[in-house]
Amino acid sequence: MFDRKSVKSLQNHVDVLAKFPDQNPNPVFRTDEKGRLLYANIPGQRLIDTLGIEIGGKLPDALIAHSDKPVEDQLELSVGARTFAFHVVSVPELSSINIYGTDITAMKAITRFPDQNPNPVFKLDMNGVLTYANEAGQRVVEDLGICIGQQFPAKVVLNNDTPTDNRIEMLVGSSVFTFQIVHVPEFEFINIYGTDITAQKENESILIKLAKYFSHHVFASIFSGDLEVKIQTQRKKLTIFFSDIKGFGEITERLEPEELTELLTEYLTAMTDIATKYGGTVDKYIGDAIMIFFGDPKTLGTKEDALSCVSMALEMKNAMQVFRRRWLDKGISQPLDIRMGIHTDTCTVGNFGSQDRLDYTTIGNGVNLASRLESCALPNQILISEETYLLVRDTIACERLEKIVVKNIKHPVQTYEVRGQLSNASNSMSIEESDDGFRLYIDPENIDDVIGKRLLLSEALALLDRLSKDKNE
Repeated sequence: MFDRKSVKSLQNHVDVLAKFPDQNPNPVFRTDEKGRLLYANIPGQRLIDTLGIEIGGKLPDALIAHSDKPVEDQLELSVGARTFAFHVVSVPELSSINIYGTDITAMKAITRFPDQNPNPVFKLDMNGVLTYANEAGQRVVEDLGICIGQQFPAKVVLNNDTPTDNRIEMLVGSSVFTFQIVHVPEFEFINIYGTDITAQKENESILIKLAKYFSHHVFASIFSGDLEVKIQTQRKKLTIFFSDIKGFGEITERLEPEELTELLTEYLTAMTDIATKYGGTVDKYIGDAIMIFFGDPKTLGTKEDALSCVSMALEMKNAMQVFRRRWLDKGISQPLDIRMGIHTDTCTVGNFGSQDRLDYTTIGNGVNLASRLESCALPNQILISEETYLLVRDTIACERLEKIVVKNIKHPVQTYEVRGQLSNASNSMSIEESDDGFRLYIDPENIDDVIGKRLLLSEALALLDRLSKDKNE
């Protein structure tokens, strides 16, 4: 005999079970005790349509038989191309059975771990404990020194509360793997899909080594397919740049080979970085000399290429101040001065060489003239031809110099010295002069304590006046 309180509690429970909201996104059914369908909500209606059942029809026997199982047990059943988990609740008070379905198709796809998969696949609980590894994964866990029931490496299971895909790279034994980590907190597990990228990493290492033998732009053009690896050339308008360090032979005589290598590497690296910044193709190093050209394999247009080249030269010239200080700090008193020559002309550019060995370079009278201009330049001077001047004069401040006669060029060559950017040449143009026993450098954009600098210049001028008087006497 139930008391009034027990009867009320039972009635409330029955009322809850009897509710079948049509807005429920999951399929819900009610049948009689023999399994004949009495009710289906809208998602359930779509499911019974797939089963070919109407109201009054009989649901699958497996569902009805499951009503004898504890309510927390669920029955998985495939319906068409989808998989559902059903909780079957018998309600003897109403002589009916309630059935609550959940679509677990996606979850089943996530948790499927085919043993025939050639790549390692793992399943972990949310604490990072290994619960499954396919055959390929077994070889990996052996190299990791773990087995089922043990903790997977910590770096793999970090941030396991975030249900997003993560990918990490890990060295396992002598192989390199990437692991795609899929956290599934709704079902309290982590899936890990591994891919062996050892060969790929080895190929990348080889490419990185090969890249050091090519200009950045040439290397990129080869591997993008824009440049074929065969003997072929073309005529193009290029701006050619040459530079070298004045008196480098004397510097090499004073330095040990190790010191020389270190300093030259530092210098060439910095100059190359500047060239790459402005889009130049570094053709070659000849000891301390550098040859760079603009206009191939990538070009912004003849005018823009020339402007990029001259802008690069200006930055290189300014960068030499840093190198002078570094060399002096290392006890090298020999002046560090560079000469630069630039010329714009139509040249032959492309792959030259034999069938077995190629060199991507440019040749022609334009190249020779750029080299001659560099040889004629004074220390720390950027000497350009009239062809280049006409392309950059709207942006770059230049001083017209005398015509010069150079070897293998029949006519005199008009030259110009690059002074700075035209937009601020009047008040920001750097001043640099150097000679034995004399050096002057002013960078208006970086100078501070102007009053102190004026005082130093006054003292220097006074010293020069005394020296002049002494010589005249």
